[in-house]
Parts: sequence; structure tokens; C-alpha cells
Amino acid sequence: MRVTRLIQRHRRVLRILVSMALLGLCLSLVEPAALLQAWVRIEPVYFVAALSLNAIGTVLIRAWIAHLTTRATGVMLGFWELIRINLIARFYTIALPRGASAAIRWHHYRKGGSGHAAAALLLFENLVSVFTLFLSAALILSVEGGEAGPVARYLMPLAWCGAVASACVLLPFLHRPAAALFRGTLGWLLKRPGRVSGIARRFLAAIDCYHNLPVRRLGSILLASVLGYVFFVLSAWVLAQGMELGVGLFVIAWVRSVTLLAALIPITIAGLGVREGVMIALLGGYGVSASNAFAYAIAAFCIQLALGLVGAILELLRLWGTRAAAGPTVHSAKE
Repeated sequence: MRVTRLIQRHRRVLRILVSMALLGLCLSLVEPAALLQAWVRIEPVYFVAALSLNAIGTVLIRAWIAHLTTRATGVMLGFWELIRINLIARFYTIALPRGASAAIRWHHYRKGGSGHAAAALLLFENLVSVFTLFLSAALILSVEGGEAGPVARYLMPLAWCGAVASACVLLPFLHRPAAALFRGTLGWLLKRPGRVSGIARRFLAAIDCYHNLPVRRLGSILLASVLGYVFFVLSAWVLAQGMELGVGLFVIAWVRSVTLLAALIPITIAGLGVREGVMIALLGGYGVSASNAFAYAIAAFCIQLALGLVGAILELLRLWGTRAAAGPTVHSAKE
């Protein structure tokens, strides 16, 4: 019990230490001169193009997917407000652990509806993103076969398992019989008196709201998810072209998917160390040096930093506006 409490109390410090340890391990495989040369080789036009494509795929289209569900789910937020929330959440993803950034996103969604509707929307959009990443990685690895290297033999079954698992969790949002089965599995929890059962009922009611979405709307959500993934992959591919890594589009697609999924593991800050290590291991199978793979991973992280910087500016403006609006009220109260 003492060890568990100690870990929970110093979780952020431990994540920083793990990030530094993993980054140090990656740097031990890198040649400083080759690393510097790889960064200098990136032309600004490639970086700006990759940044723009990433913003379209991970910010604009993700906001549009959430916007397609707003009327049916009760989270009444406009498209531009959802874009702002995505950018702000991107900043908190970099600055804080992912749990904190999810709480920030839920807090902003809560302003447009109930807390349970906000939680359902947060879970829905995360499941759509994770399912898209797992399924795309599984399909590409299956097609690539032996060309993907020996690592694919272990990753392909894991990718298919992740795709099936995320699909099973996502299905109750889209299929009434699956929702009924999910409700039946939670029957023991719903029958228990107290606050937990009330929260579970309201959350299940929020999930039921998604069943009111028309079939055409569900098709639009699926199409938008695929389109967002395409822009995400194109962003990574353009960056790889600018760094002259010499790998194809499909290789970049499955490598970026697996890398992003690995970075979701909450053991480091913003995926630092995990992203670079996985990138070195996977791209190394295609003849990419550790220095170039590490430089590519850091360049991809810089794109996230740039989007997070926009979110930080928006959050500072929001906090400044809130403080300015509260100022006269406090002053009048004192009078």
C-alpha cells in the first residue's frame, strides 16, 4: 500500500524520469553529427505542409466528427468552438499527463451539455480515433506481409486484437442490440443502490442518444474518420520526404499508427522517449539509421508542439477574458 501511494503521489516525477531515461537510451544510439545534418536537411516548406496536413486531419476533421453528433447527443457546441477545444486540449496533452488533458476536454464539453453527455462524446471520439489507428495498422501490415519485416509478425496480431477490442467498445454507441447487451453486462451495477448506479444509468442514457443519429450521419462520421487518417498519414509522409528517409507511403502509415498508439501508454510525458524508441526500432527495419529515425520523431513532435502553442495562446486569451470579465464584478462587490 505504501508503494502504491508513493507512486500515485510522485507519478508526474516518475514519468519525467522515465522520459529522460528513454530519451537518453535513444541518444546513445544516435550520432550527433548525423542528427544535426538530418534536421538541417528539412526545408521549411515541407515542415509547413506537414503541419498544415496534420492540423486538418487531427484538429479540423476531429472537430467535425464531434460536430456531427452534437444535435443528437446534447452537447450543443459550434464547430469553431470544437476546433478551439481541440487545440487547447493539444496544449494540455503536451504540458500535462493525458488524463489531465482528457479532463480539460471534458470540462469544455460540459459547457455545452450535461457531464454525462460530455463524457460520452469524449469516449466516442477517442474510440473512433483508436479504432481507426488499430484497423489501419492491421490492414497495412496484413497487406505488406513479409516486406514489413519480422517485427510485423508480432505487431499484426496485436493490431487486429486492438481493432476488434476497440470496435467492441465502440459498437454500443452505434448499434442498439449491442447497447442492450452492454447494459445487461452492467446489470449488477445498475441494481446496486447509491451514486455509482445513478452515474452508470445517466452514462448509458447518454450512449443511447447516439442511436438517434441517422444512418447517413453515421456514414459521414466513418468517412470523416478515414479522411482524417489520410491527412494524418500524408502529413507524416511529407515530413519523411523532406528528410529523405527513403520509405514509402504505406510504411509511414503503419509506422506512424503504431508509434502514436505506443505514445498513448501513460508512462512518459507527452510520449517522449516512447515515440523516439519505437520509431528507431520500426524504421530501422527499412534501413533508416537511428539518427534519421530519431530526428524524424523529434520533427513530428515539433508539429505537435506548434499546434499546442496555438492552443496555449487560445487558452491564455480565454483565461484573460474570464479574468477581465470577473474584474468589474469583484470591484462592484467590494463597493
